[in-house]
Order: sequence, then C-alpha cells, then structure tokens
Amino acid sequence: MSDRDLVGVPSRLWDASRLVRETVERSGIGSYVQSLSNLGDAFRPRDRALRCIDGRTPGGVHLAGSGVLLGQEKAQAFAQAAGVDRVTYHEDCEAARLWAVAHGHGEANASVCGREFAEELAAALGVPCGEAPLTGVPGFHDETAVYYDGTGRADPSRVSGLPKGFVISRLYFGEDFPAALAEAKLAVDLALSDLGFADLFTADHPLRVIAIGHPQEPRFALQQLMQELGLLELPAPERVVVEGFVGRV
Repeated sequence: MSDRDLVGVPSRLWDASRLVRETVERSGIGSYVQSLSNLGDAFRPRDRALRCIDGRTPGGVHLAGSGVLLGQEKAQAFAQAAGVDRVTYHEDCEAARLWAVAHGHGEANASVCGREFAEELAAALGVPCGEAPLTGVPGFHDETAVYYDGTGRADPSRVSGLPKGFVISRLYFGEDFPAALAEAKLAVDLALSDLGFADLFTADHPLRVIAIGHPQEPRFALQQLMQELGLLELPAPERVVVEGFVGRV
C-alpha cells in the first residue's frame, strides 16, 4: 500500500483503539484484566502454527518472521519446544525485510526471502507451510501493546477488550532471554516508527509492553519477566510503560 493510500489511516485506527486504550490507561493492565469476564479465552489457543510476532497474524505461537532473524538452528529449537504443527509466512513482514536488506537481497525480495525461510524450516520440522493472511492494514501497524508472554498460550485477539498487540512467545525461548528481548525491541521500534502510531504515543497515551507471567512456572513468573524487561533498551522511555499480569494455563 502506498503512502497516499495510508493517508488518514493512523488517526482513524488510533481513534478506533480509544475505548480500550484509555480504559487501560486509567487503571493499569493488572487491574483492568480482572474486569474481563472472558480473559480465559485469550489463553485457549486455536492452533499451534508458527506465526510472526505481528499483531496482524493472530493465533498460534509467535516468532519474528517465523524465525528468519534467528536462523534455522535456533528457529527449529523454538518450534520444537512449542510443538509447532505448521509454519507460516506473511506479506509486509518487517523481520523478513530486515533480513533481506542485511544479506544483500534488497527490500523488493523480502517476501520471497521470508517464504523461502519458512518453507525450509517447515521441511526440517516435517510440517506443512503456508501463508498467513493479514488481518490488518498492509503497510501499517496498529498495535498499541507488546505482549511478552510467559505462558506460551496468549492470543489477545480472542478477547476484544484486550489491546491489539505484537506477541512474543517468551516461554519457548527457554533460557535465551536476550533473543526474546531482541524480539520485544523490534516490536517496540516498529510501534514507535512511522510504520506504527509513532508520535501518537505520548507520556499520557503510551505504548504498553505487557509481561504475561506463568502462574505455575517460576522461570517465567511475572516478577522474572518484569526483571527481564527492565533490561530492554527503549528508544523513547517516556512514551513506553512496562507492566504485566498473571496469565491463565
């Protein structure tokens, strides 16, 4: 989608997010989720497909570009830990674009690079591969949150009262928290860039980085995830708030 086609899109989608966003701003995510009678639905995964962290590719488990930035070995370890039964790729993938540019393939070939990586990963895992259709606007990210999910089950798109967000499936990184933080950093950078709501995020209306603690596993408990996120290098800390709640399993 061209820049001309995107005129007015950020303000329209920002207004569309207002009710949930401002309600969370008043109470904080920890208190807010207690008011959601259907919160448990966000922890009943519909499938085990490997998808991007992109909020426009909901469901399954999440890894930026299905692992293209990690490489095949680490992506395979993640997918096996997650019990992935399908690998996906999608158009307009920033992770694939970053990889393509870094490896000299150019932005124009980003989608091909992302698809080829996903197909290779799926073949190594012995599972199907396919394209994940975008549920949002091509060329724009309307996420207002970044979920750092210690349960490995979170699908915030299943609960309309939850902010739309990127999802990092923290659980399946195991001890490799720097790799998980790198994915969170990518999501924050995207949200704060011109590809996202950018300067619409302010101290009064911040981007929310939301840790989801595992209720039973100490390694991924809320306090542990919050400590990890304390190491996150934020490009505009005055416009980002880090908070969390305990998930369901």
